[in-house]
Amino acid sequence: MNSRMDQIKVLLVEDDPSLRMVICETLTIEGFTVRTAHNGIAGLESFSAENPDVVVADIMMPRLDGLEMVDRIRQRNRTVPILFLTAKSSVDSVVEGFKAGADDYLRKPFSMKELIVRIRALYTRAHTYDSHSRKDSSNILKIGSYSFDPVSQFLQFGGHIDTLSSKESEILNILVEHINDVVAATHIMQSLWGDDNQYITNSLQVFITRLRQRLKKDSSVRIVNARGIGYKLVVDIPKL
Repeated sequence: MNSRMDQIKVLLVEDDPSLRMVICETLTIEGFTVRTAHNGIAGLESFSAENPDVVVADIMMPRLDGLEMVDRIRQRNRTVPILFLTAKSSVDSVVEGFKAGADDYLRKPFSMKELIVRIRALYTRAHTYDSHSRKDSSNILKIGSYSFDPVSQFLQFGGHIDTLSSKESEILNILVEHINDVVAATHIMQSLWGDDNQYITNSLQVFITRLRQRLKKDSSVRIVNARGIGYKLVVDIPKL
């Protein structure tokens, strides 16, 4: 097949040579264009040279681990989808991955079929969101005293501008679309991650906490919990 979906450019950063070879060969057979790197330093170099559509990276690597590599990638590019491969099973390690800027994760061992599905889903969501954002690129959203640009991922208050991560921007955009209404946490997670398991639930809570910190400059704006359901972006109406 020669559709655009099958021409996804993947950067695979994995220090295990056997696993790296298996993933590379499998993705290539499935029609992906694959570039590989064996550690975080080489991964950064390949990212700059190749401009991939999706990054797949191990967390535990020599010289520069996946968390630090992704943090540096996010300083250059806030939107490229990133999927972590991890042998760690604790919630904290997965949450750390999302805090670093990852969009999804797979725990080792995993099936090649699931990896392919996750990569295609990340690519599709990223490009669907990007296309939608371009159509609305002239729309700066007002949130109380804040100005929010979901395209550039800027949140401005007075003369101060915060640069949001891709996930922060996407979550805030969903909340703004339903301002003063409760949005189910499962809806947010399924929309942005395609899953609502415990790891994703904890990661969503991390992003909500970070957004609350960013929005605390205006007391009329707040994100409140709807216990057992989800979240609501509340913007008080100024009294006349």
